[in-house]
Amino acid sequence: MKSGTHHVFRSLKTWCVPVFLLLALPVHAQSPHLLPALGAIRLGDHAQALDHLRPFALKGDLEAQFLMGLALESAAGDKRDPKGSHEWYLKAASAGHAASQNNLGTQFFDGRGVAKDLQAAMRWYRAAAEQGHPEAQYNLALMYGMGLGGQRDDREMVRWLKSAAQAGVPGAQAQLGLLYQRGAGVQRDFDLSYEWLLKAAQAGHRGAMRELSIVYELGLGVPSDDAKARTWRERSR
Repeated sequence: MKSGTHHVFRSLKTWCVPVFLLLALPVHAQSPHLLPALGAIRLGDHAQALDHLRPFALKGDLEAQFLMGLALESAAGDKRDPKGSHEWYLKAASAGHAASQNNLGTQFFDGRGVAKDLQAAMRWYRAAAEQGHPEAQYNLALMYGMGLGGQRDDREMVRWLKSAAQAGVPGAQAQLGLLYQRGAGVQRDFDLSYEWLLKAAQAGHRGAMRELSIVYELGLGVPSDDAKARTWRERSR
């Protein structure tokens, strides 16, 4: 284990937390019957969403079960039901629904609606990650990088970070940029570091913006440029 990895993941804890899908609602074109519920969730009308979803969810519609879990998890007041959310996620996750597997992993990670269990979180993240779910790939990488739910493993951390970064997850792009900058788990490469930090910064990741300001200030893989350093520093605020 390279000593730089410890420093990287101290930074990671301030940037990156497991991703719970409150905004990325993957209702596909082949599920038009769920669009009214999706619209209701986005408008904050969780009661209407639940009424619409329940008949489909009870018939085994995995997307409806996922949205039931999401609506119960994100509802306000007495409509919020983390335990009920967990039950619906578990139904869909057990049948192979990747987004439900990711959210179920996050519930186990946080102890939300279920007892905290990092090993269970890792199992569910892996199940979703192996199906190509980008946020789950990122979450799995974080757990490997911090040694949560199992032994720390730099190789697996980098493997899953690359997958998530290539799929466009800004947090994974930012973290991968840091790893290349510091030679932690990968061979140091300032050019690749800059490329990944820039992708993350352009996607709005404030931590990556702050790192880019330092990259330009110190000239790490790019010519030193005080004006660009100042611009990224100001954008990060």
